[in-house]
Amino acid sequence: MSPKSSTLALGIASLITAALVLSGCSSSESGEAVSSETTTSESSASSPSAAAATPTLRDGTPFIGERTTIETGDDPEAPRISVSLPPTWTHGENIPAGVTDALSSNSQEPSGFMPNTTVTVENQGTATKDEVLAAARETIATLDGWTEVKYTEIDVDGQQGFRLSGTWTAPNLDVPLYAVMTVVAYQADDNSPVYLVSFANQFTDTTNMQTSNQVEEINTSIEFG
Repeated sequence: MSPKSSTLALGIASLITAALVLSGCSSSESGEAVSSETTTSESSASSPSAAAATPTLRDGTPFIGERTTIETGDDPEAPRISVSLPPTWTHGENIPAGVTDALSSNSQEPSGFMPNTTVTVENQGTATKDEVLAAARETIATLDGWTEVKYTEIDVDGQQGFRLSGTWTAPNLDVPLYAVMTVVAYQADDNSPVYLVSFANQFTDTTNMQTSNQVEEINTSIEFG
């Protein structure tokens, strides 16, 4: 990894840590946190080929949320982003520094942790998409006690990215956090900078399928423009 790219993904680690400030996190790709697996490629539900179909979860359940616009900061070149926001979920308040937006489930888990999704959008300058994504994955791996569960390369509305799930040991929590990261290297055109777009989801109750489905809906409904 080049010196440039090694500094690019630092926001990834701070992004996950920031979720703790919001007393929550969330996620699951499909509600299954099982054996470690690497998948070559997968199209997100928000990819152009799937856009015409009725959006559903992996089990065929239709999305139940309404589309909402994600805050992406003051950079005029930053991508416009929207997702399907499940009922009861809202945009968070008191957003930590370095995070452009946060979504809260407003439903506390037995552990006292509130599932949420934090979003960062960071200009990566002249770095390539491959450099940005590689640095992001390596940075996530530096989290205390990180154990990767599943890694999947994905296409998110025509943009290159990956979805990564795993567990890690967060400070001030007596239970492990399960995290799902959807990371995209967004580039409007060949003459535009690459943006690292990160959706960090964390939760502690891996048996709660409602939370799992809600987070899956957010992660697979990402659209640009």
